Amino acid sequence: MKNFKRTVLAAVVVAMISGCGSAEDSSARFIESGKDLMEQGEFDKARLEFRNALQINPLEAEGYYQLALIDEKGQKWKGMYSNLVTVESLNPNHVPAIIKLGQLHVVSGQLDEAMKRAEKALSLEPENTDAILLKATTLIKQENFGMAESEINRVLAIDPKHMEALTARVMLFKNSGQTRKALDAADEALAIHPDAMPLKMIKLSVYQELNDYAAMESLYRELLPEYPNESWVAVSLAKLLNDSMNRYDDSKKVLEDYVANNPDDAETIMLLVALINSRDPDLAMTKLDEFIAAKPDNQELRFAKIEMLSIQGKQDLMISELEAIIASEPTSEIGLRARASIAGIKAQEGQFEEAETMVNDILAVSSEHEQALLLKAKLQLRNEQIDPAISNLRVLIRNNAELDEAMVLLAQAYALTGSSELAENSFRQALSVNPTNAQAALSVASVLMRGNDLDRTEQVLVRALDGNAGNENLLQALAQIRILKRDWAGTQQALDGLADSSALTHLLTAQMYQGLNDNTLAIAEYEAALKIDPNLTRALQQMMAIYYQQDQKEEIVTFLNDHIAQYPELTNGYLVLADFYRTEDNLPEAIATIDRALANDDEWTAGYSLKANLHYLNSEPDAAIAAFEEGLAKTPEDNQLAMQLASTHESKKEFEQARRLYEEVIARDPSIDVAANNLSSLLSDQFESPENLQRALVLSSRFRDSEQPYFADTFGWVNYKLGNYEDARPALERAASSNDAIALFHYHLGRLYVALKMPAEARQSFERAEQMANEENDAELAGKIGEQLSQL
Repeated sequence: MKNFKRTVLAAVVVAMISGCGSAEDSSARFIESGKDLMEQGEFDKARLEFRNALQINPLEAEGYYQLALIDEKGQKWKGMYSNLVTVESLNPNHVPAIIKLGQLHVVSGQLDEAMKRAEKALSLEPENTDAILLKATTLIKQENFGMAESEINRVLAIDPKHMEALTARVMLFKNSGQTRKALDAADEALAIHPDAMPLKMIKLSVYQELNDYAAMESLYRELLPEYPNESWVAVSLAKLLNDSMNRYDDSKKVLEDYVANNPDDAETIMLLVALINSRDPDLAMTKLDEFIAAKPDNQELRFAKIEMLSIQGKQDLMISELEAIIASEPTSEIGLRARASIAGIKAQEGQFEEAETMVNDILAVSSEHEQALLLKAKLQLRNEQIDPAISNLRVLIRNNAELDEAMVLLAQAYALTGSSELAENSFRQALSVNPTNAQAALSVASVLMRGNDLDRTEQVLVRALDGNAGNENLLQALAQIRILKRDWAGTQQALDGLADSSALTHLLTAQMYQGLNDNTLAIAEYEAALKIDPNLTRALQQMMAIYYQQDQKEEIVTFLNDHIAQYPELTNGYLVLADFYRTEDNLPEAIATIDRALANDDEWTAGYSLKANLHYLNSEPDAAIAAFEEGLAKTPEDNQLAMQLASTHESKKEFEQARRLYEEVIARDPSIDVAANNLSSLLSDQFESPENLQRALVLSSRFRDSEQPYFADTFGWVNYKLGNYEDARPALERAASSNDAIALFHYHLGRLYVALKMPAEARQSFERAEQMANEENDAELAGKIGEQLSQL
C-alpha cells in the first residue's frame, strides 16, 4: 500500500512539472476566450472563462480586470471595486485599472484618491486621454473649473471628436453656472454625435435648472420616436406634463400611446392607472380591469388592483380579490403572495396569532418566501424573539441585497440587543441602498449628530426628503440641524414644509427664536405649542431653560404648577418640575413632586422607577427598593418594574430576592431575553449546582448564535461551567471581540483558554481583562484576574 501511494504521488508531481510550461499559455487562452465572449454579450460565460484563467494562475491581474469590467456592466460596484484593488496590488502599473478605480473614487466623492489615481496614470502614460479626463472630472468636482477646462482642451487637441471630452466640457459649463455656454457646447457636440444620449440628458438637466419646461418637452418629444420601447422617455415626459405643466390630458395620452405600443410593460401600465386614479378613481379601476382581462396571467397587474383598492379604502373588495387568487392558486407564487398579503392585513388589525399561523403555513411551502419571512421577523421582534428575528432578516438580506426594509428591521433588532455598532452599520447599509428610507436616514442622522457632523447630517436629511416630501420627522430633524448651524433662512424653509397650525411647527419656531435670543417670541411660540398639545414635554423643558437662564426660578415653579393644575392627568408637568428640583439639588422636593403625580395616577409605572432613581441619588437605597415594591403592589405583573427591582437586589448582593423576581417575570413571559439572560447568570454564578446549571443552559440556549455580547457571554459561561468547551468557545470569543466587551468577558474567555490548555491565549485574555477591570474600577474582578495570572 505504501508503494502504491508513493507511485500515485510521483505521477502527480510529474504531471505538475510537465504542465508548468503551459500554465501561462492556458491562462492567456482562457482570458482571450473570455474577451471574445464579452464582445458577444455572453457575460456569464465570459466570467467563467476568467475564473478558469485565475484558477490556473491566481496572480494574473488581467483576469481580475476583466471580471471588474463584467461587474461594471452589471452595476455591481462593490465587486468591481474589489477586483480593481486586486489588479492594482498584482500590477501597480495597470493603467486601465488605475483609471477605473479613479472613476469609482470620483463617483463616491473621494476626490483626493481620484486625483492620486489620475496623476499616477498620467505619470505612466502622459497622453492617455482617459487619464486626462479623469483628472478633469475630478477638478470639476473640486470646482477648479479653470484647470479642468485646460485638461479637457488637452484631450480635444488630441481628438477633436472625443465624445467623453465633449461631454465633460458641457458638464464643466453647467456646473460652473454657465448655462448658456453649456447649451451651446451641447449643441456643438450633438452636431458631431447626434445620437449621444448623455449629451441630451445634460441638456435636459440644464433646461430643468432654467425651468424651461417647453424646451424639455420639445427634447423629450424628439426622443420618443428614437426610443419607442424605452419607458423612461414616455414616463419622464408624462411626469413633466402633469407635475410641472399641469397638462393631465396630454400626460395621459403620452402614457396611453406608449402602452398601446408596449402592452407587456406592466410597470408603465400601473403608472398610467395611478395617473388616472389621481383624477378619476372609478375610471382607473375600469382601465385596470381592462388591462387584467387582456393579460390575466400578469401577477403585477392583479396586485396593482389590490393596492389600488387599499388606497381607495375598499378593504373588503381587496380581501375578496386576494381570497380569489388563493382559491385558484393556493401554492403558486402568486397564491403565496396573496396569502402573505392577507397575513399582513391580519397583523395590522392586531390578529397576531392568525397572522403567524398563516406565515408559518407559507414558509412550510416556501421556506425563504420574502414577504412571509419579512412578516415573520416583524412578529418575532414584536414578541421580543430577537435572535430568531435576526437570523431570518439575515436570510432575507442574503437573498435580496437591496431589501432596505429588512436592513432597517435588522438594525432595530441589533439596537434591542444593545449592539449599537451593528445597528448603526445596518442603518447605514439601508441608507446606501435607499437614500430616501426615512427610518434609516433619521438613525444615521442621529449618529452623525452625536459626532457633531452637522453638514453630513443635513445632507442625509435633505436626500431623504427627496423621496418623502412633507415627512414631519425628517423636516423636524432638518429644522433642528439648521437651528444648530444658525442657518435661520434654512430653518424657516424647513418649517414652511410643516403644517402651520401644528404643535410641532410652533415648537420648532420657538427653538428658532430661542436661537435668535428672542425669548419673548420663543415663549409665546412654546405656549402656542402647549395650547395645541399640552403633553409636549420638550416645550415645557425649553421654557424652563429660558426661565432658568434668566434666573427666574420662582416663575418656573409657578408656571409648572399652573400647568399641573390645568392638566393634572398629564405627567409631563410633574416630570419637568421634579427635574427642576433635582437640578437645584432639592431631591426631597423632587420626590414629593413625583408622589403628587402618583397620587393622581397610581398605575404610572415610570413614576415609580423615577422615584426609585431619585432615592438612589439621595443615598437612600432602601427607599429606592420600597419605591419599586410600591409600584409592583399597584401593578403586580409589570415586568419592567420587576426586572428593575431584581437588578437592584443584585447590586446589593441580595441574590435570592433577585432570583425570585426573575423567575416570576419568566413565568409570565418566557420570551423576555434579558430576564432569561440575568436568571441564567445568577443560577450559574450564585446558585451553582448541577440542576441549576442545566436550567441555566435551557434558558440561555437561545443565545447560542446571539450577536448581543452579554447574551453570548452568558451562554458561553454556562457551557464552560458544564464542561462543554467546544460550545462555549465561539460564544465567549464572540462576546470578547465585540466593541461592547467588558472586563468580565475577557476573564471568562481566559478561564476557557486555561481549560483548553492554551496558556498564551489565556494570558492575553487575562491581561486585557485586568486592564479593563482597572478602568472599570472593579477591584473584586481584578483580584480574581490576578490570581489566574499568577497561576499561569
